[in-house]
Amino acid sequence: MNREKYDIDEIKELQKSINLMDPVDLAEIFEILSPYEIAIRIKLLNKDLLADTFALLSSSKKVDIIKTLSRENIMELIKELDEDELVDTLQELPANMVGKLMNHFIEEGRRPIINELLGYPDESVGSIMSVNFMSAKISRSIKDILNKVVTSDLDANKLEQIWITDNSLKLKGFVYLADLLRNVEKNVEFILHPINKTVSAYDDQEIVAKLAFRYDLSEIPVVDSENRLIGTVPAEWAIDVMVDEYNEDISNIHGITDIDDDSYMEVSNLKIAKNRITWLIICLITATMTGFIIKRYESTLATSVVLAAYIPMLMDSGGNAGSQASTTVIRALYIGEVDYHTILKVMLKELKIGFYVGIALVFINILRIFFMDSVSTQVMLTVSITLLITVMISKVIGGMLPLIADKFKIDPTVMAGPIITTIVDTVALLIYFEVASKLINL
Repeated sequence: MNREKYDIDEIKELQKSINLMDPVDLAEIFEILSPYEIAIRIKLLNKDLLADTFALLSSSKKVDIIKTLSRENIMELIKELDEDELVDTLQELPANMVGKLMNHFIEEGRRPIINELLGYPDESVGSIMSVNFMSAKISRSIKDILNKVVTSDLDANKLEQIWITDNSLKLKGFVYLADLLRNVEKNVEFILHPINKTVSAYDDQEIVAKLAFRYDLSEIPVVDSENRLIGTVPAEWAIDVMVDEYNEDISNIHGITDIDDDSYMEVSNLKIAKNRITWLIICLITATMTGFIIKRYESTLATSVVLAAYIPMLMDSGGNAGSQASTTVIRALYIGEVDYHTILKVMLKELKIGFYVGIALVFINILRIFFMDSVSTQVMLTVSITLLITVMISKVIGGMLPLIADKFKIDPTVMAGPIITTIVDTVALLIYFEVASKLINL
C-alpha cells in the first residue's frame, strides 16, 4: 500500500485546514480515506471535532477506527462523546466490541446512564434524546443560574436554553441565556417561557419531528410520568429523524424494504434485490385477481376487442389518482390535520375532488378518442363513464386507507403504494366490464 509522506509544513497546513472543517464534511472524507490517512488526521484533529466527526461515520468505519486506535486514544474519544452519541455508536458495533468498551473504556459514573439509554426501544424518543442539558429550580435567582452556566462543562450550544423546574423537579418552562443576561435583577418568572409540548421517552421518535415542525421548537423536552425532565431532543436531531422517516416512507410507498444506512454503491446487488423483491412478489400474486376478472369477462372482450386497448389507461389513471390522494392525506396525518375520526370528511372531500378531476379527464379523453380513435359511441361512453367512476373511487380509497392504517398502528405509507395500486386495478376492471355489459348490451 502506498502511503503519502508529509513534511512538517504539510502536516501543519493539514492540521490547520481540517480543524476548520465541519464534522459533516470531515465524516464524508473519512469514509473514503485509507486507515493510514485517517490515523494521521485523528492525531491532528482537536478532541471535540474528532468526537463530532466520529459520531457521523458509518458503523463499518467506526469499527475500523476503533480497531486502529490505542487504548489511550479510545478512552479519550469515548470521553469526548456525549452519552447519546456513545449509545448510537454502541448500537452499531458488534456485540463483542460493545462488551469490551463497556467493561474497560467507559467510566463507572457513565455506565448507569448508558445502560438506561440502551434499554429504550429502537426508534423511540429515549433512544435518541440527549441527557446533557442545563436545568435550574424556579426559586433560584438569575445570578445563581448564570453562575451555574459559567461553571458548567456543557458545550455552548447546550447552554442557549436553560430548563426551569419547580422544587419537585417538575418541568415549568425554559429561559434563554440572552434573557438571563439582560434581566439579572429580575425574577425567573419574568422571563419564563411556558412549555408548548413534551414527549415521553417511550414515544415514537417521529413525534419529536412532528412537534418541532408544528410548533417551531428549537428543543423538545422529554419527561417521565411525573413531568420531570429526563432529556431533550434538539431541533437538528428532529431534522435527522424527519429525513430518516422520509426515506422510510419513500421506501414503503415503492415497496422497498429498509437497507439501513449503508451506502447505495457499497451494498451488494443481491442484498438490494432481496429487499426489493418482497412487494413485487406480493403484487405478482395479487395481480392474479385482475387475471381472474379478465377471464370472467372473456366473452365481453371477444365480442368487442377494442375494449382491451383502454384497460392500461383506466388502470393507470385509477392508480395515479389513488396515490395522489394517499400522499396528500399522509402529509395531513403527519402534521396532525386529520386522523381516523375525520375519515368521513376526508372520504367526502376526496369524492368531490375525484369528480372534478374525473370530469376534466373525461373531457380530454373524449377529445383524444374523437380525433385519434375510430370507435362507436357506446365504447366512448363506456370508457368515459368508467374513467369518471374509477377516478372518484380511487380518490376515496387513497384517502381512506392511510387513516385506517394509522388507526391500527400500521405505517400509513405502506398503504400508499402497491396495496392501493392492486385494489384500484381490481376495482377499475370490475367497473369497466360491468359498464360495458350494460351499455354495449354484451
